[in-house]
Amino acid sequence: MSFVHLTTTERSELYKLRVIEQLSVSEIGRRLKRNKSTISRELSRNTDERQIGYLPDTAVALMKARRKQAKVRFQSISAETIAEVKQRLEQHHSPEQLAGRMEREGLGKISYETIYLMIYANHRADVNISTISEAEVKSNEGAVRYQKRGIPNRVGIENRPKIADLKTEIGHWESDTVLRKSTQVS
Repeated sequence: MSFVHLTTTERSELYKLRVIEQLSVSEIGRRLKRNKSTISRELSRNTDERQIGYLPDTAVALMKARRKQAKVRFQSISAETIAEVKQRLEQHHSPEQLAGRMEREGLGKISYETIYLMIYANHRADVNISTISEAEVKSNEGAVRYQKRGIPNRVGIENRPKIADLKTEIGHWESDTVLRKSTQVS
């Protein structure tokens, strides 16, 4: 089930029930047909300490400020990590190599998806997309945003050709058969 934010009307009703009528969080939840944890979270997040208590207008302003702050992309990535990513991209490292190597060397943890997102966003206007191949960028463009599990257009093993059971060609052998044949040859 997805989370639905409180509306302005619900916030006004919450103010009336909590501040004026001084009802419990559980009772307010029942009256607003919301979970009591939603009400509790709303009160704890949006009560301004400088004010007397919960005010609906203040709650909306605080919520908008949090939303604006949340939309700042790549905010949690340090400047040193960004500089290291840029330097390694210029040395023609792939984002996958970059992410793994940087984590192993302890230079900052960043996922390859984030690196691709930085490239697509042309982060701070000086990430040079030409440092990685255009095909690589195109191949990962949709993968970052729309990852799907499983193999598309997969053919099940029950539809395998009958010749595969004969194991007459390379690729049809089982691993233990390959090992037995390689030990017999030597």
